[in-house]
Amino acid sequence: MRGLPLTDPGTPDLRSAERFLWWVALGQKRTLLIGVAWGIAWMGAQALVPGALGAGVQTAVDADPAGALRWGVVVLALGAVQAFAGIMRHRAAVTNWLTAASRTQQLVSRQAATLGGDLTGQVSTGEVVTVTANDVERVGSLFDVTARFAGAVVSFFVVASLLLSRSVSLGLIVLIGVPLLSLGVLPLVRPLERREAMQRERIGIASARAADTVAGLRVLRGIGGEGLFLARFADASQQAREAGVRTARVRSVLDALQVALPGVLVVAVSY
Repeated sequence: MRGLPLTDPGTPDLRSAERFLWWVALGQKRTLLIGVAWGIAWMGAQALVPGALGAGVQTAVDADPAGALRWGVVVLALGAVQAFAGIMRHRAAVTNWLTAASRTQQLVSRQAATLGGDLTGQVSTGEVVTVTANDVERVGSLFDVTARFAGAVVSFFVVASLLLSRSVSLGLIVLIGVPLLSLGVLPLVRPLERREAMQRERIGIASARAADTVAGLRVLRGIGGEGLFLARFADASQQAREAGVRTARVRSVLDALQVALPGVLVVAVSY
């Protein structure tokens, strides 16, 4: 969205992603806070289940049927909370996704209509298409994950506190190991951003050439230039595909590390 100009001082500057995202967040802060609250309840209950199960097993080993029954009720209650909070968290997340995406589309459409014929003189048609087809989904996804992110942060401290109460060494492994493992994926973030930016640019170029070809199709047929423009679009399309493949390579490594690194931590804690 950084290439789309705005003329209305009352709207956020789309060339500044931070200002734009802050503007969207303020417009739906209520649903964001609701999603965060349900996300914390959902993942917090999930984090407490292993501790409750462990306590129940211990009471059973100690031949305390009443205690085992109590902890069984606690586990059942945590499961019910987790199920209900998960449903509500998902509802809030979808609401946040749709609201953010819709507001972005409305803002882009309003500004495109305001600029009118001046729009194509300042940015390409492909840039506008990329904003509506690609950036809108990314903005929505960002607000979708806020609830899960908040829940993950809170559950991290809950699990660390439970482990610290049982074993200081295990608690320290979690408190120190999780941030270190998170830092392990940082070297891939910057290359991924660069490749995604290149992919976005290539998609915009291909979209612009397709739009120009369709708009001037009658003239092209009159002068026999269909083949030339088709070749230019095919070349732009191949460049967009190659950029997408390069992006997918880095993303695949990042996704693999997101699974492997937590597994290493689990093995370390279990050992």
